[in-house]
Amino acid sequence: MYTTTLLISEADLRNFTDVNKSVDSEFINNAIRVSGDYYLQNTLGTKLYRKIIDLVNTNSIADPYKKLLEDYCQDYLLYCAYYETLEALYIRPRNNGLLRATGGENSESADFEMFNIKRQSVKNKMDFYNTKLTQYLIEEEVLFPELNQNNKLYENYPDYSEKYRNPFVTSRMGFAEEAKSRGIKIYDSRYKQFPQ
Repeated sequence: MYTTTLLISEADLRNFTDVNKSVDSEFINNAIRVSGDYYLQNTLGTKLYRKIIDLVNTNSIADPYKKLLEDYCQDYLLYCAYYETLEALYIRPRNNGLLRATGGENSESADFEMFNIKRQSVKNKMDFYNTKLTQYLIEEEVLFPELNQNNKLYENYPDYSEKYRNPFVTSRMGFAEEAKSRGIKIYDSRYKQFPQ
């Protein structure tokens, strides 16, 4: 489904980042839309993401969804959109390759080193806010039943695997199941209150 609801505004992106006032709205709004669909939906899962969009569309958002959106999702989404905006602004595909716009009709070859440094800085902030959002969802899972309702192949299930997997690495498959069967609790060192 094509998402047209923006969970942060263009003004938010301009006010809380260094995106210049002269940047075309089309770049910003598309980055916000893509960021919601691509990044936020991956963290929330499709059902919870669609629930928040529906509540925003009907102007009926209330706690706990309002708190989730305003205190956690919007900060994360701001840096996701900024991350996506940088690519659209700095490097544009043209007939003669990827070029960096320098004003008007002028352009030059892109300096990927500077671009990557800036983008990595934004990604670090994006990851910070995603961690906060993920930790909140883990702690308050009972408030959001939609987290566990995704059951179609085309629906994203909330993905915490990369950051929140068990710290033990083993080449033997089934290690966790065997440890559990022997009464050994497996913990993520950051979340000891959540034995696996």
